[in-house]
Amino acid sequence: MTIIHMETEQVRSVARQLDATAEQIHLEIERIASQARGIPWQSPRRDQYVAAVEQLRQKIQALAQQGAELSQRVQREVDEWISADGQGAIHFQEIKRSLPDLTPFIAGGGGVILASAQVLGTSTQINAQYSQEYRAMPWKGRFAEQKNLQKQIDAAQKRLNDMRSAEEIQNEINDIDAQLADLERKKKEAQAKADAWYNKVIPDWPLEGDSDGVPWRVKADDFEDEVAEYDRQIQELQTRKQAMLNELNLRQQTENSLVALRERQAALNQVMDAGIPADGPTKPDWLRNQLGGCTNYVAQKRDVSDFGGGHPGHANMWDDQARAAGYEVGEQPAKGAIMVFEGNNDVMKVDRDAGHVAYVENVEKVDGGYKVTISQADTQYDKNGNFIRGTYVNQRTSTVFVKDSPKGVSFIYE
Repeated sequence: MTIIHMETEQVRSVARQLDATAEQIHLEIERIASQARGIPWQSPRRDQYVAAVEQLRQKIQALAQQGAELSQRVQREVDEWISADGQGAIHFQEIKRSLPDLTPFIAGGGGVILASAQVLGTSTQINAQYSQEYRAMPWKGRFAEQKNLQKQIDAAQKRLNDMRSAEEIQNEINDIDAQLADLERKKKEAQAKADAWYNKVIPDWPLEGDSDGVPWRVKADDFEDEVAEYDRQIQELQTRKQAMLNELNLRQQTENSLVALRERQAALNQVMDAGIPADGPTKPDWLRNQLGGCTNYVAQKRDVSDFGGGHPGHANMWDDQARAAGYEVGEQPAKGAIMVFEGNNDVMKVDRDAGHVAYVENVEKVDGGYKVTISQADTQYDKNGNFIRGTYVNQRTSTVFVKDSPKGVSFIYE
């Protein structure tokens, strides 16, 4: 069964741009046609020219209307898509039959379509895609991506905070639309008066000069001047409206970008919170029982049979042994990692000769570093002071602070 994906917010954004463009085309061709009708040109060719412009106007208006209708249909389909996703799924063939124009926005065949963006069910699918990508990353790549995503999110949020709200921008657009509608109405009335035959009657003699140098004028000329002034005001408002539409579109794009970044961040956090599988206890038993104290305890949690060529050494050797065995080792803590303490470290006091190891139970990012919850154990000694293999004592859980760039500690991932 084919699963298809649709970025609903991006589709809405394209639909809104289509609607805005259709409106701009409508207003622009009306302005051009009005100017053509007002050309001071007395000739049969003028009538032919005006008629041709009128035909072109009608064709362009029809296309603009199709664009506006398609925009509305797309937005209705997105609404239905989201509504259907709330119930689980909708069938692709039903959508395809109802709106073939949507083929550029969707892909796939007969099966099930799941909605996207911030819709329940969709984010799970999107996060699954991102999660798969992040699971394939090494831990160092995940840490770098985590830092980079937060940086991008902070920058996008700052840009958004510096912008006007969508409601404020839309209110201004609505106000401009109201002014445009009023001007179009007045312009239409003035044009009707300019076209009236009785306003084109030449005045009686003697003719008097006019302020524009024309020796005489008919009433229609005054109305044509009025139409031209309306055209000027309309053009000015259209320019302002386009700037508002661009501003609104930029905000929508920034919002969409922020949503996508947060979806990625959520997916990455999900992968990192899952941590490293606890693949212990170390086998065979005899190998694990050669270890004592903290190493024996951690060997119960993680399989360390590859360390040291099958013979893990003291705790402070484990990071080098793991690295040599092909394990990824780094400075940043991860849930499920083995934490290796050198004798001289800036986290906690340990045996200076043998070091110490612990198992990372949980990680919380805080200012300047990490709050790391670890489980650990101590070494049991006999009456002669020799450590006893295959045992550990004082098993406990505690929390330590690890700096962003710690000294003398490392983490074995997988």
